[in-house]
Amino acid sequence: MFRKIPERVRRVTATVCFCVILAAVTGATQRLFERKYSYTKYYDFYQQEQDFDVLFLGTSHVLNAVYPMELWRDYGIVSYNMANHSENICTNYWQLRSALRYTKPKVVVVDLYAVDGDSKVNEQYLHNFLDQVPFSPLKVEMVCDLLEPEKRVEYLFNLSLYHSRWEELGAADLNPSPGLEKGAEFRDDVTVNVPPTLIPQDEYDPTERINKQYLQKIIDLCREQDIGIILMYVPYTMPEGHQRVANWGYVAAERNDIPYLNFVYEDLKIDYATDCADEGHHLNASGARKLTDYLGDYIRTNYNVEDHREDPAYDFWHQDYDEYRQLKGEWLNGQKNAWSYLLQLNDRDYLTKIYAADSNYIYKDSQMKNLVGNIGVYGRIERLEPLGEAGDDCFTVEVYTAGGDELISTRTFVRTGEDAYEVQQ
Repeated sequence: MFRKIPERVRRVTATVCFCVILAAVTGATQRLFERKYSYTKYYDFYQQEQDFDVLFLGTSHVLNAVYPMELWRDYGIVSYNMANHSENICTNYWQLRSALRYTKPKVVVVDLYAVDGDSKVNEQYLHNFLDQVPFSPLKVEMVCDLLEPEKRVEYLFNLSLYHSRWEELGAADLNPSPGLEKGAEFRDDVTVNVPPTLIPQDEYDPTERINKQYLQKIIDLCREQDIGIILMYVPYTMPEGHQRVANWGYVAAERNDIPYLNFVYEDLKIDYATDCADEGHHLNASGARKLTDYLGDYIRTNYNVEDHREDPAYDFWHQDYDEYRQLKGEWLNGQKNAWSYLLQLNDRDYLTKIYAADSNYIYKDSQMKNLVGNIGVYGRIERLEPLGEAGDDCFTVEVYTAGGDELISTRTFVRTGEDAYEVQQ
């Protein structure tokens, strides 16, 4: 005969079951209601079982400037762009500690743009990182370090913030799509900048900052884990004060005997007329490819990072790259602006044919000449005679796969004014 289960045990069991069901329902509801930016950005990071070779940390300067999928294409490096908008070094430290629970990279690259500050966190963008971090004692420790007590609840249980989104829920919330860029983000704007007027490299800002302290914690953590670390500074038209902050990186690098790539000084092939997305700060897709390529070559030369392109364990990256290449094609075909269209053609995946007479305006206007010339840095370009009776204010572009066997995109642009072109229908 079966023994009767004691009432106390039944109550405890029922309570435990209720709590488990409540937690599951609450978790599912929270995932449904939260914004999907964090899911999209980090999905591939948390899903991958194999280790990443390299992790990139920083602000939007890095988010827009390092393309992991192109490191894969050109070097077989398996990497992830962990950077977020306006992220401080303090947040980068916790981001790295969290990431190391899931992967063991060989190299970590940290940008120093945010090192000059005493704020631990920018709350405007913190959910972009924290929403996808699984709940754990480490996440609790992280939130307690970064935020004041009254602000912690919404980052540990974000349903308290997102519960009012029920009126705006849509198909993307029910079936969100993961990103295809391994954490990076494209920028297709073109803004003409001028190179910064450089001060001597030995002029630096020695001011002690809390973010400098957390940078040292990142360096120490990498040493403890036997992970190589590279400091860098993504280039932009920086004033003297910013340069002094950037030059402090040489002090930190020498103190810790680690490399520092201050790309304001490095021979990066950056053209401030074609490679900037806005005034003074972010690189566009063309500039990002130049910086990404430099980093790939540097890492391959100086660190024991394998080429995984023939490694069966990473075969799925080939499929991921095919999807990424398709995304680039869709992005290109969505362009109506001639400048944005041309900047994207500086790409090893493309063969570009431009049909325009030598007298065409694109070969006279300095900015159009710069953009056309820039295509050949990585992409292939053929300059051909115009199609039909096209005048000097009209030109046609055909974009093929690198081998020339598949037409990806075509545009005919007509000049309508100074620096203004429209797509011909």
